Amino acid sequence: MLPKYTRSALPSFAFWGIFISLAAAFLMGGSSRADVQSLALLNPMMILCTGIALLTLRVEHWREHKRFLIWFGSIYICVAFYYLPSPLKLMQFLQTDAGVDEIRNSSNLTTFGQLESSAFPSAWQSLIFLFTPMAVLLFALQLKRAELGLVRHFLVFVGALSAIICVLQLSGGTDNPLYLYSVTNNGSAVGFFANRNHSAVFLACLFPILAVFASDRTSYGLGGTTWYRYFALILTLILVPLILVTGSRAGMFAAVVGLIGGALLYIPHISSRDRSKNAKFIVPAVMLATIVCVVMITIFFSRAEAIERFFAETGYAKDRSDFWALSGQLFRQYYPFGFGPGSFSAAFQRDEPLSILDGVYLNRLHNDWLETALTFGILGIVWLLGASIYFVYRSFQLWILMDGTRSEVKIGRMSSVIIAILAVASVFDYPLRTPAIMSLMVLALLWFVRSPYQSSHYQKGQGD
Repeated sequence: MLPKYTRSALPSFAFWGIFISLAAAFLMGGSSRADVQSLALLNPMMILCTGIALLTLRVEHWREHKRFLIWFGSIYICVAFYYLPSPLKLMQFLQTDAGVDEIRNSSNLTTFGQLESSAFPSAWQSLIFLFTPMAVLLFALQLKRAELGLVRHFLVFVGALSAIICVLQLSGGTDNPLYLYSVTNNGSAVGFFANRNHSAVFLACLFPILAVFASDRTSYGLGGTTWYRYFALILTLILVPLILVTGSRAGMFAAVVGLIGGALLYIPHISSRDRSKNAKFIVPAVMLATIVCVVMITIFFSRAEAIERFFAETGYAKDRSDFWALSGQLFRQYYPFGFGPGSFSAAFQRDEPLSILDGVYLNRLHNDWLETALTFGILGIVWLLGASIYFVYRSFQLWILMDGTRSEVKIGRMSSVIIAILAVASVFDYPLRTPAIMSLMVLALLWFVRSPYQSSHYQKGQGD
């Protein structure tokens, strides 16, 4: 009576590997802190998964994604270089002159011209954190097309589950046992994460995924397109008020980008099903009107804390601007190589001016663009500029030169929206410091560079 499956129809070993890696990343990697107890299990597990993924990686996988693997590997190697002793330190050790170190410390020359982390013990965590996205990437390279579709479905499932946890957290009070981390935003909807900003940004990333989910013509054994559309619409209507009540202003900006991107992704699907002029605008207009109504209801019947904080004048925003202003001084002091990964807190404590000194320590700059430049110096700026130029170039190809009805192009566009969401959120926060969102970013980058380049003229004559 049970259906019979052939061996080729069953999920591959790589699929179970990425399934376990993603599940572990979201269950135990929702915090960016290095002292989270769950990392004692997550980090060894991800190192083991990376080793297994390397053993199952074949030559054709390397050839197909050689440039992407070289780019990712260069970042990993560069981070590892900061843990090697600099020639200056080796010379100082060989001279065994205790006064040299004291003189250099007193004259602020300890980091001048050194490719070395300023906070060596805590900096190891930055290197270990990279094993989680590396395991996800190496398994994802080995997946078939249908299995990559199942990965997107799994991300939707994780997002829906995180939304349910958010609702239960809001209804259970500040002492709710569903808060997974001891250092968290109690009383806010954080889901699988420790920070409400990170939770809101992750929920915003679901909007473009849901747009592709709703327009997916393949079922993967889960039902038809109609069922997809209803589920995507219901989940979207749930996510909008959840993002608003988190109190995350970064999440609110990310949600705007996600909703606009999701609507643009869904429009080609509507026009392909119904060629009438009105069909291109009816569903997006209805979705937009529904979302506006949900936002207004949220504001009227509850506390839309994100909107309240957006219009409220708080000293916290001024503090952030003071912190960002200090970044220029830090960049000049640690030029040209930066203070190294994992060293921001230690470097900032040494150079924090008395005017902004208080009893609260700053673990991050709350601007990942600036912090990356401070961490890696000139190399970090080159990375950011190169990545930004490639993103604009590739997005132009996907959105202007390609046919949006093709599934590969649609996935590439979805990934561009996710990358844009995380880029906007990184201006105000540090979502990519969490292993969970790092894993999502790696998948988005893979889908972004993997979609084939074909001109719109050529694609019109080709099938999916």
